[in-house]
Amino acid sequence: MKGFQTTLLIIACAVLTTQLVRHVHVYAVGYEESILATAGAYYEVQEQVRLEESTDELMSEYEELEAQIDELKKADPPKELFVLRQENPELFARHAALASELREREAVTREIRDTWIFSGAGLILIGIGAVLYSRGYSWVGMSLVVPGVLELMWWSAPSFTLGGAVREFDTLLMNKIILSVLALAVVYALWFFAQRMRAAD
Repeated sequence: MKGFQTTLLIIACAVLTTQLVRHVHVYAVGYEESILATAGAYYEVQEQVRLEESTDELMSEYEELEAQIDELKKADPPKELFVLRQENPELFARHAALASELREREAVTREIRDTWIFSGAGLILIGIGAVLYSRGYSWVGMSLVVPGVLELMWWSAPSFTLGGAVREFDTLLMNKIILSVLALAVVYALWFFAQRMRAAD
């Protein structure tokens, strides 16, 4: 059991520490976009949209543009969408940029929520496992502690969400930094707890 616990400690701390260093680096330096993302009318509009702080205002503008596009589609005689895009490039570029930004903001907000829901579940597993371990059910306890630690490691891992939603992404990154520190503290606390249990025996 001691060898298993030592292996778990080394792997968990190695993963969590490297993730923490990456999160701090990205938070301090930011992420770099492709040089191609600075070219073209769509990307210029996209950059303007990203600077808007209020998601509600973006949603309101998106709904207005959606209504305008619907009106254009109802024109008599009807026109192909391709023709409408050529005739109204600014309208469609802004509409597409708003849709993209709103999707990204929604995805990041959902990930922040899920990060703490599943990490909380991981902490509960660790707590139950630690209680069972302290009562002499060492393997049963470890069978709950291990998935609990894996949950913390998974949800503190780097996010695949990059690009838009700048403010939300910064919030997500800070949440992951906090979770990484918390997960490291929990892993070390478990290690010291196991050492004290061993010394008491």
